[in-house]
This record gives sequence, C-alpha cells and structure tokens, in this order.
Amino acid sequence: MTKKTSTQVHGITRNIISESAQMQAIFRHVKRVAPTKATVLITGETGVGKEIVAQAIHESSPRRGAPFKIINCGAIPKELIQSELFGHEKGAFTTAIRQHRGIFEQANRSTLFLDEVTEMPLDAQANLLRVLERQEFSRVGGEEIFKVDVRIIAATNVNLKTAVNEKRFREDLYYRLNLFRIQIPPLRNRRSDIGPLALNFVSQFSEEYSKSITSITPEAINYLQNVDWYGNVRELRNVIETAIILTDGEKLKKEDVKMVVENLNERDENSAELSNAIRVEAETSKEFNGDSHITSENDKNRLWELVQAGTMSEITAYTAFMRYQAESSHHSKQDIAKSLKISVPTLDKYCALAKEILKKDSEK
Repeated sequence: MTKKTSTQVHGITRNIISESAQMQAIFRHVKRVAPTKATVLITGETGVGKEIVAQAIHESSPRRGAPFKIINCGAIPKELIQSELFGHEKGAFTTAIRQHRGIFEQANRSTLFLDEVTEMPLDAQANLLRVLERQEFSRVGGEEIFKVDVRIIAATNVNLKTAVNEKRFREDLYYRLNLFRIQIPPLRNRRSDIGPLALNFVSQFSEEYSKSITSITPEAINYLQNVDWYGNVRELRNVIETAIILTDGEKLKKEDVKMVVENLNERDENSAELSNAIRVEAETSKEFNGDSHITSENDKNRLWELVQAGTMSEITAYTAFMRYQAESSHHSKQDIAKSLKISVPTLDKYCALAKEILKKDSEK
C-alpha cells in the first residue's frame, strides 16, 4: 500500500511518497529543524531528492509564505555566478546594461536552496561566507551594503571534506554549512520506496501525456525493486516516463519497463556516459499544472531510437524538449523550467542538445 510520509509544522504539510524507515527518520529531522533559522546541509547521490527535502523544510517553516528560491551553482558560468547570487549595478561589466537584483535580494525573508554548492568558485564562496556570517553583501560593481534575512539550505552529491582537502572548497565555509546535516540514502538502500514511487510516476505521466495507463503490474514492481538505480529516484522517474510514452494499454507491464531499463544499460554499462548522464539536472518531482498534451508519433519514434542507441542525457534532454514544445504556446519558458524543477539555462541547454540531435537526423 502506498504511504505518504509528511512533515507538518504549524498546519503546513508536505507529502513525500515513502514507506522506508530511512525516509521516516529523515522527515523527523525535517520537523525538528524546519522551525529554526539553522543552515541545513543536505547530502546524497545525484537524484535522491535533495531538493524535495529542502522544499519540505521551507514549507514547514515560518518562512513558508515567501517564495522558495533555488539556484543551481553548477549550471551557471563561473564568470556570472557572483552576479546571479548578489546582483550587479549597471555598467559593472560589458553586458551589464541594467541593474540586476541577485538571488539573495530576491530571497530576503525566505529560504534559498543552493544546489551543487561545491561547484561554486572560491571567490564566490568567500562572499557566501560573508552573507552567512553577517547577512550582508554588495552587488557586483557597487558599494552599497545590503542587509538580508535569508535561510540557507545547501546540497551536494560529493564529499565536502574531500573537496576541502583538495582545496576546491573553503574549510571555513564547510564548517559554516555543516551545521545540521541530512544525509539521504540512495534508492537501492531503501527498496521499499520503489513501488510507491513507481505508482506515483505512472499516475503523474499517464495524465501528463493523456494516456489511459492507470496502474503498474506487480511483476513490473518486483522487477523495478531488483534494479540498483544508481541514478536514484531521478533515473526511476525517467524510466517510467519513457515507458509511459512508448506504451499503450491500461497497465504498465514488466516487459515495458524492462525494455527501457535494459536498452539504457546496454549502451551505458561500464562506461563514463552513465555517470555523466545521472548528473543531468532534470528532476521533475512536481506535476506540471498546465494542459496535458498528446505525444506525436514522430516524437515517440525518435525517443524510442534514443532509448535503443542514445545516452540517458540525450533521452532526458529530448524529453524536456518535447515538454517545452508542447507547452510553449501556453506557458512561459520560466514556468516550464519551474515545472521541470530546472533552471532556464538548463532548459535552454536541453533544447539545444535536442535540436542538435534532430539536425543530425535531418542530415543523414
């Protein structure tokens, strides 16, 4: 039976699908830390759901009435990260044609989630430390000091202590961030969550793609529970979404999901491509609130070709591109990126990759 673990503080509930004792323990930690102002560090492999836990903390906190702000430190060019974090004044650099408010200003009196924090350059780390210690900063090219009240939740999929030892991460910032740590175990270590997650993804994507698939067979669930899922929840989600797109009928069967899993692993097994692919930032844990769309046969056929011969990164990019194509006439790029739980630059990157794939096809 599917069970939803929830955190509830001051009447606010954030439902997370989970049956495992490990996740139950994590959400007990969430309930304890959410009402405080404490900085939180969330660690775990790529795809385990660090952003979902961060959002649960925000939604169970006194800051829940303000927008939850997210920035992926690994998705922003190093020369622009300071501007994105702290803003800039007009004329601060060649392309600064107008004043820009950074994410810290936007997150005042709210929560800021710094994903892939270890990807932040050392000079930006120094300024981040200043904000954490003094709650103040200056815009790039400016002298005015801005005071802010921002609660920081940071996340990483690498060993921070190793990054410190390798001089890639400031030791003083490490100790400042490592105040209250939540370690999320990989999906293969909490296999009781696989079935409920799969059922949820079937329901979500069946509606998203206007399919009649209403359930998943016990045989399919059993098969999925015996996969190691080194890409974690994100990889499981991608497999279910791809299987939903490619399958007709009322139930997702074992052969449907097995076909997708085996075709992905056949190409990527024992290769560097898999480790690169599972780092792709395309977690879409929330259902989009826009109109459902029907996948064209051309898109379905192209996706199937990628499943057979492409990489997970290509499949993820093409799926995001399909979603963008279907929703762009009704919703802004910002809204589509938000629904996909990625940044606009990341969505642009996926669309560019998908267009390169289509261009190569047309040249064959």
